[in-house]
Amino acid sequence: MRITALCLMFVASICAAAGAAIAQSEQIVQVLPRDAIPAIDRPAFEPVAKARAFDANELMIGLVGPSERRAYSTWQLDRHEIVNDTFEGRPVAVTWCPLCGTAIVYARTVAGRTLTFGVSGMLYRDALVMYDRETGTLWSHVDGRALKGSLLGETLQPVPAVHATWKEWKALYPKSVVLKKNGGYRSSYEDYNRDPSRLGIFGRRMNRSALPPKERILGIRFTGAATAFVVKDVRRAAIVETDVGNVPIILAAIGTDLPVVAFERRVQGRTLTFTRADSPEPALEDAETHTRWRVSDGEAIDGPLQGHRLTRVVAHSAFWFGWYGFFPDSAVWRLSR
Repeated sequence: MRITALCLMFVASICAAAGAAIAQSEQIVQVLPRDAIPAIDRPAFEPVAKARAFDANELMIGLVGPSERRAYSTWQLDRHEIVNDTFEGRPVAVTWCPLCGTAIVYARTVAGRTLTFGVSGMLYRDALVMYDRETGTLWSHVDGRALKGSLLGETLQPVPAVHATWKEWKALYPKSVVLKKNGGYRSSYEDYNRDPSRLGIFGRRMNRSALPPKERILGIRFTGAATAFVVKDVRRAAIVETDVGNVPIILAAIGTDLPVVAFERRVQGRTLTFTRADSPEPALEDAETHTRWRVSDGEAIDGPLQGHRLTRVVAHSAFWFGWYGFFPDSAVWRLSR
């Protein structure tokens, strides 16, 4: 039986006894042996234009830089959960927890030392617990904190990522590369993702929460403040401008085949406001200077601020219960009904 199926069966058995083991959501729980789910240490990629093994609606975790653009399918990560990679010369870990639907990228350099991560086989608040092979320290996947070990007190630095379906990623980044699929299989999480009643312990306790436990959100944090943006509402709004922790940000989904992108709105100390721009490529235009900004990477391509670049915001894709379990005081952004 597949490891992911075993993991789901184990979690289901815990959930059935949740009333008697409610405190378990606050503990580190051993689910599988260490490395039973093998991390990818030597990732291989292929050009997006030549890739054929992907479904249009597969969720991708994408990294975008000046010289590199690459995507990692969560369908592939269902049975690996971590990819140790180097992007734009920077060691990174692309991490994914299928149970919480959380997709987060971290820098692998901590206190001047490059770490490599593996799957501990443990859960903390329903979410993946990673360990580093250099010190054996246990790390929380969702907030990047060291939970136990010699690096206790350290926190991993998150790296901005784009969360998109395969169809959306191809439309915005057609010249990028994608992690090769290894074999053909049906993910054990496909039914889990579709069934709103299948939840971890913490999710089953959320009877009066602001959103359905499996609502897909993008979570953003700044200076102690956190906001969960309901993805389907961001798409309906097309452009969302707000502040998180006094940082002005924009979330934009300006095409039906394009992903949601998130940037800071402050450039040279000035806060900008945006509308969709008419352009040969997806772009935004700010009302203050009438500069046009490319959606794919935030670069100003025409106008007084040409050559400047919007700072990409770290936005975590997650099920609401996976985000709320770590940030219970999070605000929620959604369209007014």
